Amino acid sequence: MIRKDIIIQFNLSTINKIYLPLIENKSRYLHIYGGAGSGKSVFAAQKLIIRLMMEQGNRFLLIRKVAKTIRNSQFSLLKSLIYNSGLQNYFSIKESELRIINEHTRSEVISAGVDDPEKLKSIFGITSIWIEEATELEYNDFLQIDLRLRGRTRYYKQIILTYNPVNSYHWLNTTEQKNSTKLRTTYRDNKYIDDEYKNVLLNLKNQDENFYNIYTLGEWGTLKNIIYKPFEIREEYPLSYDEIIYGLDFGYNNKTALIKIGIKEKEYYLEELLYKEHLTNGDIICLMKKMGISGNDYIYCDASEPERIEELRRNGFNSIPADKNVKAGIDFLKRCKIFSNSKNEGINKEVLHYSYKQDKNGNILDEPVKFNDHCMDAIRYAIYTHNKSRMQVNIRYL
Repeated sequence: MIRKDIIIQFNLSTINKIYLPLIENKSRYLHIYGGAGSGKSVFAAQKLIIRLMMEQGNRFLLIRKVAKTIRNSQFSLLKSLIYNSGLQNYFSIKESELRIINEHTRSEVISAGVDDPEKLKSIFGITSIWIEEATELEYNDFLQIDLRLRGRTRYYKQIILTYNPVNSYHWLNTTEQKNSTKLRTTYRDNKYIDDEYKNVLLNLKNQDENFYNIYTLGEWGTLKNIIYKPFEIREEYPLSYDEIIYGLDFGYNNKTALIKIGIKEKEYYLEELLYKEHLTNGDIICLMKKMGISGNDYIYCDASEPERIEELRRNGFNSIPADKNVKAGIDFLKRCKIFSNSKNEGINKEVLHYSYKQDKNGNILDEPVKFNDHCMDAIRYAIYTHNKSRMQVNIRYL
């Protein structure tokens, strides 16, 4: 049973009602999947914090496909919930190690990525695991993680898997697991969802039925009509570039995406500088100054935000309205050699889901689905507009 003193410290009324029965769920495999904005990850973090508070000597492992993406996802969410719940005096948070320790129960959270198999093999004494974006993992990845959860423990062992059901052929949907619980949720189950984001999800019905089924209804689907091939991953970039440009897609409730693009011998190297919600123009300006972006750097911005572009200019930045010809921009980028790396969480996720619309008759349209496309827009703004302006200059001098 849940201890009353823990209820006092962690107000259960903050948890969405649909998830309350899962607080004491002890299945080895707990699948929490469904639509966007349903609060899946928040609940997984809430459950971990409750167990950190209640149970002595537990060792929880945070898992993502790429270790570097844990900092801005699970780890950041756990930190935020700890502080928002007023529990910071109970915990020691080790930023450099991505480690959280409850000083009273000595239970802790540690982190590892599937991309570092040697580190994963060296981890011992794990009592439970949380895998975020579980669809990123291959089945063999999961089997290796499952092997980490072994031996006698004082409390129950559990693997929590949180994900969107993007591909009905994925092993998460086709593989049966004994001692498992599955819960599908949607935005309707999240009492904290804002009206603007809810409308974004509902509007998917008018754009693409498959996206609507996956991200609004939380049903298994299959992403079709993907626009780009995944960008080739390179962990080592050139030490210098012929040019550096930036792409900026404004947001507030949606994410702001700022992408640095190094150009070397007509190849493009992407670096995700910002991918965050609730940033004002003042926030963006402050962060760009800290990044050392100068007044001579080309920053190609969403042309539908002229006031925000002008504010950047008045603060010394060379902000330029981007060409908004989406079809021409996409066609150009498809001919480019573009590289990403494992740090670019938003870029690498968006490119896998960035798709053309499909109408009710199954016809593919020359227009992307407007959903989770902030990095894709920023990259297109910069590369296409920069090259188009250069081509126009060359033509004038012929």
